[in-house]
Amino acid sequence: MKTIRLFLLTISFVFTLALTSCAHPLGYSAVLWNIPEYNIQDGTIVKVYFKSNISQVYIVGIPGQKERFEVPLWQVTTPSSKKKAMKAFNHYSEYAHQYGKMKVDGLPVREEPVNTSKQVYRLHKDEVVKILFKGEGQDVMVGKNEKLPGDWLYVMTDGGSKGWCFSYNLTLFEIDETGAVVGDSAEDEIIVANEDTILQQVLNAKWYPEAYTRLLADNQIDLETIKLNYGFDTGITSGKIQVNIPEKYHSAKYAGAEKIRDNTYQFTGTPFQLMVRNKDTIVVNYTARDGSQEAYTFVTLAEDVDLTKIIENERKRRNEMLNELYKVTSFNSQNYGQLVINSGKTFSWNGFTLLVPDVIPSSAKGRGTVNVKYLLSKDFAGRYDGVLTFKFDGCSDEINFLYKLSNEGLNLENIDFYSIKDNVVISRAGNPTVMFFDK
Repeated sequence: MKTIRLFLLTISFVFTLALTSCAHPLGYSAVLWNIPEYNIQDGTIVKVYFKSNISQVYIVGIPGQKERFEVPLWQVTTPSSKKKAMKAFNHYSEYAHQYGKMKVDGLPVREEPVNTSKQVYRLHKDEVVKILFKGEGQDVMVGKNEKLPGDWLYVMTDGGSKGWCFSYNLTLFEIDETGAVVGDSAEDEIIVANEDTILQQVLNAKWYPEAYTRLLADNQIDLETIKLNYGFDTGITSGKIQVNIPEKYHSAKYAGAEKIRDNTYQFTGTPFQLMVRNKDTIVVNYTARDGSQEAYTFVTLAEDVDLTKIIENERKRRNEMLNELYKVTSFNSQNYGQLVINSGKTFSWNGFTLLVPDVIPSSAKGRGTVNVKYLLSKDFAGRYDGVLTFKFDGCSDEINFLYKLSNEGLNLENIDFYSIKDNVVISRAGNPTVMFFDK
């Protein structure tokens, strides 16, 4: 499947290039971060042929040359005329080819050149940034009266994040078109690429509970389990390390991370420890105050997985299920009464005496709310439409029914607590009551 998908993507890309090769170019851009594989320094003017909003790249080339290649959108200025592109880079000319390497872990990049300004990014030790220009900002103080030496620099990370960083904890250096450090000082020893690329990738990735992989693969979109805010936040951007999963929440202030053994990292001054299994899987260990330990596995999702859209579509699907029931004026059974599904996820049910108390508690009143809360296992998906969850006024417990809607009417079958595992119906009740209601 992956091979077929890769082939289709390749064909699509080639076709796009074929279509756009003769199209009017978007203009010219100045390179902001050098491209050593093509011997291109920052400040070089490139011709922009095409923009992919899906891949977030431009197709560019050197004016007068036939070769074209991809660059991330952030790596060049916004396409314009050649004159405007050159003028745009002039703003950065003072620090042309100048980069900075972090001396410490946890150095913040801020929205404004003020030490209390909003943090937009947090750098880790040895991470490299591009220096764009110098600005005036608030003095950074050591104690009450001593100023910390340095300047406020506007920087860009290898990912496109931009903001202000104070230079005191930066080592500045220059690189040539090949990516090699220029000069014969101690800065020659600087390796432009991060020494620990594994840690960098982990800290900048979005991590979700391990169960998401299985649920998405099985198309079991459990809205109680799959939520946008569930997962592991490394803290590199937010400044706060967080484990947030159902019934568990742990957090600590981010202050950097250091390698303690192969593929294992300790978050400085926190009870969090991280083990990297592979590029898509990590295990986060949390040590409680009593010394007990908890371990949680998290995964990354494919770039084409839009979790927001998936959740939105599942909510829409469940609402449409209820709307189909709402379209019917009433469901009527000689034995089990009259059931009406109203708009707003409410219901009225009269004449259900024969279901009391085995199915419906005696305290239940003839009204309440109804929802689609649980999912069907594959074994039940073809036999039933879904699961209806009723909450009767006067009753604290929910009552669940498998249901099937047809042209003739509505079939209901009660299920018990033991029929549901991980919000999925896996079995029928031991002695279910099967009901039919005419439309």
